Amino acid sequence: MIKLLIADDEQIVLDSLKFIIENNCHDVDVIGFAKSGREAIEKADALRPDVIFMDIRMPGIDGIEAIKRIKEIHNDIEFVIITAYDYFNYAKEAIKLDVVDYLLKPMNKNKVIDTVLKVKKIVESKRENMIRELEMKEKMITILPHLESEMIYSLASATFRQENIDFYGSIFEMNLNIGYALVVLFEKDDNESHLDNLAGNVKMHETFMYLKEFIKNLRPCLAGILLDRIIVFVPVESDEDLFTIKNTSIDFAEKILKETHGKESSVRIGIGRPYETSYFSKSYNEADFAAKMGIDSITHFDDIKLSDKEELILSNDDEELINNIVSNNIDTALIKVNSIFQKLLLHYNDDMDLLKSKVFSLSIEIIARINSYCDVTSVFEENLIIEILRTNEFESLKKIFSRFVSNIILKLHKNRERYYTGLIAKAIEFVNENYDKDIKLYDVAKMLNISYHYFSKTFKEETKCNFVDYITQVRINKAKEFLSKDSMSIKEVCFKVGYSDPNYFSRIFRKETGMTPTEYKNKNSK
Repeated sequence: MIKLLIADDEQIVLDSLKFIIENNCHDVDVIGFAKSGREAIEKADALRPDVIFMDIRMPGIDGIEAIKRIKEIHNDIEFVIITAYDYFNYAKEAIKLDVVDYLLKPMNKNKVIDTVLKVKKIVESKRENMIRELEMKEKMITILPHLESEMIYSLASATFRQENIDFYGSIFEMNLNIGYALVVLFEKDDNESHLDNLAGNVKMHETFMYLKEFIKNLRPCLAGILLDRIIVFVPVESDEDLFTIKNTSIDFAEKILKETHGKESSVRIGIGRPYETSYFSKSYNEADFAAKMGIDSITHFDDIKLSDKEELILSNDDEELINNIVSNNIDTALIKVNSIFQKLLLHYNDDMDLLKSKVFSLSIEIIARINSYCDVTSVFEENLIIEILRTNEFESLKKIFSRFVSNIILKLHKNRERYYTGLIAKAIEFVNENYDKDIKLYDVAKMLNISYHYFSKTFKEETKCNFVDYITQVRINKAKEFLSKDSMSIKEVCFKVGYSDPNYFSRIFRKETGMTPTEYKNKNSK
């Protein structure tokens, strides 16, 4: 139902408009009348109409001024102005106030009805949009915590896609280009049993959720719960002074720590340095390390002694090396090997026993991680162990390890080649058996359970032909076979090889063979 208020100082106009509207316009309720601009303002506030029909010339406050004042408070009300020809130039000013339409006196019945229906449609459209916006906001309220957690996890694990930064920034209304990590680590007291039962777990979850919301209310940030910790992304501006950021972050952590006093579990807070979002995992590793290694309840990574930090830096390099190996990037992997060995040399000061121990441990770690992708145990054979143990030269040790890394990458590459060669063979078999159907690259990739981008690239590498062209070749070759038989018409052949349009089939056939289907049939039919 649309609520309509009519403002005019002539009773006959009020009566005639009411009669026309009530008898011709369904779902429109004339809720009141006003005979002056002041009365129109008062009734607009009291009755909250959806639409006001406003006469331009009325005693006291005129219609133009009344519209201005009403819009200051109720900007959602729509207006239709009423005017006589004598005042039409005056009425033009009302158009600037974004009124929907105007009615000229004396009013035409059909024009009144059309105008009411027009404004009714506008009001209903606005209501529908408002409902959609409310529904969207409700959905966003529900989904925002999931998006927040997803972003935190991907940032911490270095899997965040940088091209999504603007999307998340608009969703959370923050500048997310640079930030530091803060980790709130909950330590279980072995003497307490509250986590050993369902009730205790529920209580602990409530504590986590409460503290997460408390943190978010202290300052703009993103927070996610992961196992025994809360990971916080705190955005900062690029021009902020690092010393100020550090001290502000510690003040922030102190407020969080104060809120945890009296809770069942003790808390340790670690703070990392600020990085661009694509490198936030470094800040997270620093914060996690600081929370575990710090002497105090709150520790900034900058406050940890250098020798302790070196272990973390090496650990980050190890992780990057493994990622390079998995990505089959041999050049980048060998550059990372050089970087690791430079740091090892600085850290262990030519102590070959410690250097060999570190290289041996790293080799074991790489084998353990890569085995989840492919069995590379054979690369880590007895000869490698003997070589590592026998060498007493730094450069020789680096060459042994570089060769080990290269061999693993080659093993992974060959394994993937075999795997994807098998998949392409399956794709070719599928096309050969289903060329008469509507085959899409996306559907075949889905059947093989690989991304269609990667499938398209691999298919072309293996066959020297893109997927669409290959289907065309298969269909045209089959068409040649069928056209060689007198029993089949060109139209029948068209449908039998997977085309639905004979004209299109003829164009493709001529493009591939240099002849039309008819010419080919006449030349080759048996």
